Amino acid sequence: MVLDDSVMARNDALREMMRFARAIVADGSVSDDEAKALRAWIEANPHVRGLPAVDDILGILTNALDDGTLTEAEREELGSLLERFGG
Repeated sequence: MVLDDSVMARNDALREMMRFARAIVADGSVSDDEAKALRAWIEANPHVRGLPAVDDILGILTNALDDGTLTEAEREELGSLLERFGG
């Protein structure tokens, strides 16, 4: 079976996002800069959107960053999602 380019691109991007997620939570916390970078990455890679886990992460990032900063509760929720996503 041959996968088309869009499926391969999505899979590659998801693997990259998983590595990104693991790197973010490696130190046990999510900084504002890491959250902003992840949101920018997801927005620049729209082919990963539409997946529940990615959309959940983006929703938290958008809500949290629209007011300018992450609360401790938002950091914990985001960190938990990223740990599960990153495997």
